[in-house]
Amino acid sequence: MNDIISLDAVRRGRSAARSSSSSAAVPDEVEEQLSDEERIARVSDTVIRALGRRQLSSRETHELLVAQGASEIEADDLVQRYEELGYLNDFALAEALVDRLSDRNHKSRGIISRELSARKIPAELANVALESLDEAHEFDLALEAAEKRVGQLSSYDDATVERRLMGFLSRRGFASGVVREATRRAMAGRKSVGGPRFR
Repeated sequence: MNDIISLDAVRRGRSAARSSSSSAAVPDEVEEQLSDEERIARVSDTVIRALGRRQLSSRETHELLVAQGASEIEADDLVQRYEELGYLNDFALAEALVDRLSDRNHKSRGIISRELSARKIPAELANVALESLDEAHEFDLALEAAEKRVGQLSSYDDATVERRLMGFLSRRGFASGVVREATRRAMAGRKSVGGPRFR
C-alpha cells in the first residue's frame, strides 16, 4: 500500500500541514487539494479490498473506480499503477478463466470466449489464452462431460438419456458435430456397461 495513495498517509499529511501553519489557517487551496487526495485514497482503499476478494480485469477495475467516485483520468492513473504493482494482470486472469471453465466446468471454447468478453478482457489477450483449446481438446472436454453426465442418468431409458445429453452439451456451447459424436460415444459406453434402465 505504500506505493499507492493511502488514506492514512493523507491524514498524516493533513495533520502535518495544520501543525506547520501554527495558528494560521490552512490556505483554501491546500485544504481543497488534501480533500481530493483523501477522496481518491478512500476510493483506492475500497477497490484494493475488492481486488483482494476477487480477481478483476483492468476494465472492470476502472469501472469500479469510477463507480466509487474517481474521475475517468483518476481511474486511468490508478489502473496503470495497479498494473505496475501486479494487482491487475488481464492475461493471467484470462488463462485462469480458460483453465477453470474448460477443465473443471467443461465449457466450450465459444462459451469461454463470451465469458472472457463479459469480463472485459481485451480480445487480443483472450485469443491468445484460448489458443490452448484446439479442436481435439474441445472434443475431449465434450466427451468427458458426456460420459460423466451419462453416469448421472443411469436410471433413464436410452432415448431420454440421449435427448438430455445432447441438450446438456449444447447448452455448454459445443458445436453440433461435437455434440453428436460425443453423445454417440458416451451412449455406446453406457450400453456396453449394462444397458438402459427404464423409468
